[in-house]
Amino acid sequence: MKNHNYSFLEMPDPEPWPEPVDGQLLLDQLAGTVRQMAVLPRWAPEALALFTPHTYAFRLRDVSTYVGVESPEKRCGKTTLLGVLGKLVNRPILAANISSSAFFRVIEEMQPTLLIDEADTFLKKRSELKGILNAGYTLETAYVVRVAPEMKSAGSPPDNEPPGTVGMHERQNRGSRLVRFSCFCPKAIASIGRLPETLADRCIVIRMQRKTPNETCERLNRQEANDLRRKCARFVQDHAEAIAQARPQMPLGLADRSCDIFEPLAALAELAGGEWPENARKAAVGLSLSVHENNPIGSLFLDLLVLFAEAKADRLFSRTIVAGLSRFVDRPWGELRRGKEITEQWLARQVRPYGVYPRTFWAEGVSAKGYAKEDFKELFKRYIPQSEIEALLAEDAEIKQQSAGTTPENSGAADAA
Repeated sequence: MKNHNYSFLEMPDPEPWPEPVDGQLLLDQLAGTVRQMAVLPRWAPEALALFTPHTYAFRLRDVSTYVGVESPEKRCGKTTLLGVLGKLVNRPILAANISSSAFFRVIEEMQPTLLIDEADTFLKKRSELKGILNAGYTLETAYVVRVAPEMKSAGSPPDNEPPGTVGMHERQNRGSRLVRFSCFCPKAIASIGRLPETLADRCIVIRMQRKTPNETCERLNRQEANDLRRKCARFVQDHAEAIAQARPQMPLGLADRSCDIFEPLAALAELAGGEWPENARKAAVGLSLSVHENNPIGSLFLDLLVLFAEAKADRLFSRTIVAGLSRFVDRPWGELRRGKEITEQWLARQVRPYGVYPRTFWAEGVSAKGYAKEDFKELFKRYIPQSEIEALLAEDAEIKQQSAGTTPENSGAADAA
């Protein structure tokens, strides 16, 4: 008999901490730990501190939170961060090299926390996995349907069946049926460059940067990590019913999907108490705004709005817009260029998917192709963060006040007069 050198995958749960756990202190410890282990952007330690106990509690909620870790280049700490999470989260499985079929089977059987590194190459030619990931964050849609063999009861072989044909008899009785596999579980997905847009939209996105020589990171002690895991298990065990029933207050103005993603974390924050409910809301707003403000197409639309505002015009020729955009090449939309020159054709390719096309019009005795501000009106509303628009309006108001010989402090009085 052939000897196979493999072992079955086992995921023992940590033994819960022997006494009740103070949720506020636990989250403080988790945030402090990830802060020491990796250089992170603002509000990321708080979000990851809440994500960690969520991995022990996700089966109590209808949404399972995803974390997306993006880095602009190598050696920015994304793999280190996944390693830290791997020591803290519940049932971690590193899925850097896994087939589509094993992907949903391991979720169905193990109910793990999946840690996916190098997603930029891992998902490149695996459209099926992209679909599974996109569907896997809500309980209602988090499943795949596959055809699986079904062994029928073969019973005893017929009296006239020749010896040695039992296997054939069993195969003749083999059928198949549709089987539903769950793909519902927490996931942390790391990528060099941007995650696919549909996947990033389902994640709490954390953008890493390479640390400076003055920034240092520590290594996570195994015993410390094990203690934190046991405390997470005990906290969730003691508050299971409250976690399942919690309906936390979410920040006003936060997009519906962002609310869905952050709500399981906000539920844990409210149970912990102290500053954590407010920390959760600030993390939701801060990290969501960061994503929008660094969104390439959003930054492009913002700069188009600036060009229309500067020109005090409702229509601009394409060549005028191209010349204006050339001043902003260091903006996030610069990555849309992929090294190509900014031209009228490039501009048309960027805005065409959003239903905006150049038109020919006359201005100052010249006829040429260009764009109307009105065509971008809905796009400006949908893709430019409100915080950016407010900052732009404030800057414009300040310029007008200065040109009128007033200041922000006395302009109200001047207007009243």
